[in-house]
Amino acid sequence: MSASTFAPPATSTWSTVRPSAKRSWHATIDLSARRSVLLHILMLLKAKYGKVDAKISYIGRRAELALYSQAFSAWEYRNPQTLSRRLHSLVVKLHLNNLAVMEEAAFAMEQAQICQVAASRKRKCSAINESGAGKRARFESVETAAVANATSPLFFDGNRDLLQHVCSFLAAPDVLHCAATCSQAATQLPALVTSIEVTTVALSELAPTVRASFFGRFPNLESFELTGRMQAQQFNFQDEKTLVARNVLVRSVLHALSNVHMPKLEVFSLNFCYSEGLKDHVTGQVANVLAGPSSRFPRLHTLSLVGNCISDDGVMDLYDAVALPRDPTAGASNLALLDLSQNFIGERGHLQLQELVTQFASRDSALVVNVMNNLLTVGV
Repeated sequence: MSASTFAPPATSTWSTVRPSAKRSWHATIDLSARRSVLLHILMLLKAKYGKVDAKISYIGRRAELALYSQAFSAWEYRNPQTLSRRLHSLVVKLHLNNLAVMEEAAFAMEQAQICQVAASRKRKCSAINESGAGKRARFESVETAAVANATSPLFFDGNRDLLQHVCSFLAAPDVLHCAATCSQAATQLPALVTSIEVTTVALSELAPTVRASFFGRFPNLESFELTGRMQAQQFNFQDEKTLVARNVLVRSVLHALSNVHMPKLEVFSLNFCYSEGLKDHVTGQVANVLAGPSSRFPRLHTLSLVGNCISDDGVMDLYDAVALPRDPTAGASNLALLDLSQNFIGERGHLQLQELVTQFASRDSALVVNVMNNLLTVGV
């Protein structure tokens, strides 16, 4: 279990793993073994807080019970080398789980705002259509004149190859700045964007209505990478609003992506940009939208979800999406790389990923899964 990357094996006897309420290994653990684990936990807490009083002792006992309930095997439960990492993941995910209600309310409010703006625009369009033909003709003539004055036919008419060559030297933000100069640029230039790298801070500055139609502007997008703060810096428990806002942002991105067809998308990355609680609901949304074979993303071969507090439950969602596809029009998955490094994946998740790699190998497809720096693995 020390390997940090899974590659297709020659043969395998791994079987599909599913959690159970009462684990069979519990019967093999007596009170002395549990006291030994509790002692190790109290030693870690003493090293952190300098003492073990009644409050810390209570926290230690509750932590031991949680680890006992969550562990997939006696080996995982008793392993002293991973105990500190498992304790850390427990604390982080419990705190993030307390923000779930706030997150749901914020996401619902954002979606309601998008629907309200869409309804307002629909009413305006209806009002224009119901207006007199004379008014509409005058409006169209004024608009046509404005476009003519703002557009350079020499550059935009019949020069797609030239536009593509120029835009190949520009980053996506620069192309979008050029697209904002006139109507012809706005209709042509976004289609030339093939790669977008953006931070959560920059993307959050866009209005929710703009994010809702974001991917529809880039029909030829091949690579999308959204990146937040590095894992060591992303947990500021005093700034709960930021933690909630990051999750809402990623959920809105995935919701927007679920409504578009992107035949050229090959690489999709969400690295250090959301933080899972106990239910791994954001990763479940990733699985539903992206992970499995899909006629909307037929070329997707790389999915990166680094540093998002994903646990075994998130792995199960990803496994189900890839191994049990729901799109009848899609063929086999083209996924070649699944990067889940720097998360909170335990033994159950590792076994399930081994099973996924084996399934790909059985149909002569290679799938590489990166699980470096999870609960059972430490990067060199």
